[in-house]
Amino acid sequence: MTRRYSHALPLFTAVLTAPVLAQTVTIPENSLAIGLGLNSLDSYRFGRFTGITDDGPFAAVQLDWRSTPTASDAGYWSVTGRNLGLDTGGFTLDYGRSGRFRFFLRGDQLPHYRFEDGKTPFRGSGSALQTLPANWVGANSSAGLSTLDASLLPMQVDKQRQRLTTGLTMQLSDAWQFAGEYRHETKQGEETLGAIFGSTGGNPRGALLARPIDFETDTIELGLNRTGARSQYSFSYNAMLFSNHDASLSWQNPFNNPQWPSGASYRDGAFGQMALEPDTRSSQLQFSGAHTFDDGGRLSGSLSTTRLEQDDRFLPYSSALAAPVPLPRTDLAGRVDTLVASLNYSRTLSRRLLLRLRGNYTDCDNKTPQALNLRVAGDAANQADPLSINARRNRLYDLQTSRIEADLSLRLGGARRLAFGLGHESKDRSSVDVARTREDTGYLKYNFTAGSRANGWLKLSHAERDATAYDSTIPLRAGHNPDFIATLIGDELFENDPFLRRYHLTDRDRDELSSSVNFFPTDALAFSVLAKRSADDYPDSTVGLLDSRRRNLAFDLSLNPGTGWQASIYYALDDYLNRQAGYARSGGGNPTPFYPASVRLPGNAWRVKSTDQVSTTGLGIDWDLLDSRLQLGLDLSDADAVTTTESASSGLNRAPLPAVSTLIKNVSLTANYDLGSDRELQLNYYYEDLNSSDWALDGVTTNTLSNVLLPGNSSPAYNGHLLLVSYVLRLH
Repeated sequence: MTRRYSHALPLFTAVLTAPVLAQTVTIPENSLAIGLGLNSLDSYRFGRFTGITDDGPFAAVQLDWRSTPTASDAGYWSVTGRNLGLDTGGFTLDYGRSGRFRFFLRGDQLPHYRFEDGKTPFRGSGSALQTLPANWVGANSSAGLSTLDASLLPMQVDKQRQRLTTGLTMQLSDAWQFAGEYRHETKQGEETLGAIFGSTGGNPRGALLARPIDFETDTIELGLNRTGARSQYSFSYNAMLFSNHDASLSWQNPFNNPQWPSGASYRDGAFGQMALEPDTRSSQLQFSGAHTFDDGGRLSGSLSTTRLEQDDRFLPYSSALAAPVPLPRTDLAGRVDTLVASLNYSRTLSRRLLLRLRGNYTDCDNKTPQALNLRVAGDAANQADPLSINARRNRLYDLQTSRIEADLSLRLGGARRLAFGLGHESKDRSSVDVARTREDTGYLKYNFTAGSRANGWLKLSHAERDATAYDSTIPLRAGHNPDFIATLIGDELFENDPFLRRYHLTDRDRDELSSSVNFFPTDALAFSVLAKRSADDYPDSTVGLLDSRRRNLAFDLSLNPGTGWQASIYYALDDYLNRQAGYARSGGGNPTPFYPASVRLPGNAWRVKSTDQVSTTGLGIDWDLLDSRLQLGLDLSDADAVTTTESASSGLNRAPLPAVSTLIKNVSLTANYDLGSDRELQLNYYYEDLNSSDWALDGVTTNTLSNVLLPGNSSPAYNGHLLLVSYVLRLH
């Protein structure tokens, strides 16, 4: 019997994923398993990733059938089937000859069910054209939509991903090998998307729609590899084609607004339109290799170049209002070229000293042509004048990144080791507030042992990122008509608050301390602890993120007395703390919406502290009974996630936001009983109890917001059972 338990379950995996059942039966080679199951709950959330969303019975089949190579025949084949009959079903066909070639064909499915309790007045929800019922009565706010309640229909959001992959590997000679793979993937379903009319002041109105998902992606990979006594290298080519069968989404405007020009409201028969994900193609060439020198040094590296292109035809400026000046281009003619290079070298300098050097370089060059677009803002304003804020140019974001690292490891004796490392990274950007950032990092790590009963490590790291002068006018200049920019002076040049600092661009100091210790008091007992604490500080930030703290703690205790059972207990805690600063404002008579620092009202300043805490506790036990004819497994887990938000201000009225929480308790039980004569009976049982609260969902109906129509779905809460009994037959 073997069982592995993680030191710490990842945050969202532990708390927010659907049950990964017990419905997946583990069968030995050359076996067929036929399972019948029962689901107690009709719930999208309970079957989020398993696809078992309806209550009642279900069936699943598992298959593993393969040949046995012989000394006279090196050929082999295998057929496997996973969860056949379910939305997560898949198969693999494999055929080959040892040392000569291998061919495979694999099919996979992955569902994602989000919610099924939403409501919408739109007919054709989830399609590319969504209309309102014939008796709809438009209004300036959701409270005035008198026919809304009578018009509501069920709204659900889910996606189905299906993938078919085939590949061929051929051994051309002792040194050369060819590998090729083709993958076709489809994704279909719905996703939520905000559809808006209006863009400034208090005039925007919108609805949260179920937009269509109908994607196809084709990928081909070809590679030629050479393996020698001291050198290995490969050449590869990768091409990807992404297609979206719905180029745009159109929806009827449910609102009337006296601030909009004629043609934009429901009474005018207005439809909004937005482009969806455009068709895209990419191609990549790559070379990689490695060589070992006589002195023991090893050099490896790679060089790749990628081209990404996009040329879908543009939609018109507006489907509701006239645009006398046509589009400057019919399509984006988008093109981004990326060059990525890496080089690594390692060498043992002495019996106790090891040196590693690494270098990486990335150049992302955006070669898309720029054009000046005279927008029809939010389908609810007349077309922009060239000398206005609404005349926009597409920004070209370029990025060059270079990084070098060096590590020196000293063996002190036994398993004790001291490692020291330094790194430097430089990033150059265009069209953003900061032209360049440089970050220096360093760490010190000590690996230790305490006899044969304990070992571990301690690591301390520090990083400092320095940015060039922060210029908040750059995004404005890069995205607008230069002739319009020339008319602006002083504070008018700022698109964002000039005191705002984007956390990924500004100066940052980061410190981290982490440690892991493993104890083995006896051969039957093991105990492990992992702890980490990190702190990020942004010394130049007065508006935006000020600092961030993270704590992680995990431990597990394993028992294996060798008497037919073993057990493991684990606990994990993840704690995140972020503080940010801002201020409330109103435009008033100021020339710009930003108050200069000298005239900002002290009472308008505020600070917010948000905390995310996730704790997970689990227990696992395995038993081996009846002379190993019966194996039992029990897993219990409890995961609790809470987000709290606290605000502080000297003068502003405020109220704390309610906590957002998710609590999941689950039980998983497995039993395998050997019936003899190549037969086996398996039982899988799964129970999950979920309670969650989210102020953004709970008590929020379709028309709770005055200017936006919402789905009105609620936070999930349920308890459900899944039972699967499988009959396993070994094949000959």
